[in-house]
Amino acid sequence: MPLAHGATVLAITGPFGSGCSTVAAILSDRLGYKSLRLSDLIREEGRRRPHRSKLQRQNLQALGNEIRRERNDPGALARIAIQRLDSLGETNDKVVLDGIRNVGEIEVLRELFGHSCYTIALECPANQRFDRLQPIYGNDARALDRFRTDNENDRDQENPFGQQVALCVDLADVLVINDNAVTQTELRRKLLDFVSVITGESPRYPTPTEILMNFAYSASHASKCLKRQVGAVIVSAEPGKIGEVTGQGFNENPQPTAPCVEEPRYGADPSRRVPGRCYRDIVRTESLAGLARERRGCPSCGARMRQPADEPPWNCHSCGVNLEGFFWPERAMTLCTAVHAEVAAIMTAGRSARGGTLYTTTFPCFQCAEKITQAGIRWIVFTEPYPDVRAADRLEIAGIKTLRFEGVRSRRFDEIFSRARPYVAAQRRASATLRAKITPK
Repeated sequence: MPLAHGATVLAITGPFGSGCSTVAAILSDRLGYKSLRLSDLIREEGRRRPHRSKLQRQNLQALGNEIRRERNDPGALARIAIQRLDSLGETNDKVVLDGIRNVGEIEVLRELFGHSCYTIALECPANQRFDRLQPIYGNDARALDRFRTDNENDRDQENPFGQQVALCVDLADVLVINDNAVTQTELRRKLLDFVSVITGESPRYPTPTEILMNFAYSASHASKCLKRQVGAVIVSAEPGKIGEVTGQGFNENPQPTAPCVEEPRYGADPSRRVPGRCYRDIVRTESLAGLARERRGCPSCGARMRQPADEPPWNCHSCGVNLEGFFWPERAMTLCTAVHAEVAAIMTAGRSARGGTLYTTTFPCFQCAEKITQAGIRWIVFTEPYPDVRAADRLEIAGIKTLRFEGVRSRRFDEIFSRARPYVAAQRRASATLRAKITPK
């Protein structure tokens, strides 16, 4: 097979406008990676479907979802991409796939290439990405609304066949910031440095920030949440410095209540190995079912609503619009039964949280932002952004500084950084030998 299982495969993910294609081009030009964009495969399929003739971003998003659903395979586009590379008849030992949008695609690549596959995520704030894409969206009054709709569709984590960019970023091995403050030269330098570290070409020791965020991710593994596992630690030092860990936590239902997955009232049946449902899903399903019984119409097309599924996505059977966007725009997050990771860490730290830094795998929600402020925390380092901008506004009003994490992520932390010890030892031996040769006796 032209693309060997031992090939190094770099999967590039991130919200549109963050620079994924730029990164793929850098890897191709500087390091000789064979590049393929998954969106090009969707465009090709769109040209074969007359009803998909318009290939704007929203159409491409919908078609990508359609392809995954038709094949009943969230990783379908990654399989198609590998088949395409194989069909070229070229021998490729270094490949970069641009435009990873569903966690199934990452899982397929990891299944095929194992430890030779690495995921790199690009991040840039939404307002800066809109500025970059302004020529595409135009200057009319609806341009920002169209961008926001596409951006929300891009991160629909609850649709198994949808665009799950937020979850893909959460699974990345490396997170690279590419906001407007980063020059092309700096982006190139950071990218090449990170690639050399994760592939083992130039190993190094982890930074303090990488170590502390790894602690937060380690805590997240204790969560049994059906939707998202979040971890947090509080450290008695400013960002980038090692201090005393005064608190840690993960999102979970408060004791003595059971996690949703184990709660009999939510459908859990251990004797039959049937898991319970997310309480938020139960609430939203019952609400939509009530609207259907009342013969309510779809807010978009007016068609009578039908009995909803037990879990998202909840789409209109007629026009396909996401009904949750109308009836539950905040996805019932205020009804989440869990104590959030940040609050759990604050409860552990007590007064020791004051003046410290919170490392959290996900940006705090609005409710957590208020509790963080009350606890006296001065800095927050986060990995995954939270869609509610109001939380960021509250933290800004409180004078709390928020910093985006950049570096090697937790999933392969030990594997990547354990390479440094023998590498550095060898460097030291070589340096000592060189000094002995040039030092006069």
